[in-house]
Amino acid sequence: MNSNSEDSELGAPIKSFSHRGWDVRIYLSKVSQDTYVGHVDIFEGQTKRCRIVLAGPLNEFQAVSTLETRSADWVDDWLSRPHTGDTDFSAL
Repeated sequence: MNSNSEDSELGAPIKSFSHRGWDVRIYLSKVSQDTYVGHVDIFEGQTKRCRIVLAGPLNEFQAVSTLETRSADWVDDWLSRPHTGDTDFSAL
């Protein structure tokens, strides 16, 4: 997966993976001892389609686990719905 400096204000992702053909990149920032905040960016091909932000500070394991689960759930939900008409994603 290609990454560039425009991917995130937090630098390189700490974890990247693919889920059902979508690329997922997790970013964390340490805010205090053992406390992290972050977000996940979800890409369809090279196009960013979604950003999920972690609402509260967690330890590193909890933050990564929460963002992994939420991103996979988002992709699964999007793929499970019928997509008809001429609606599409908005630019992020």
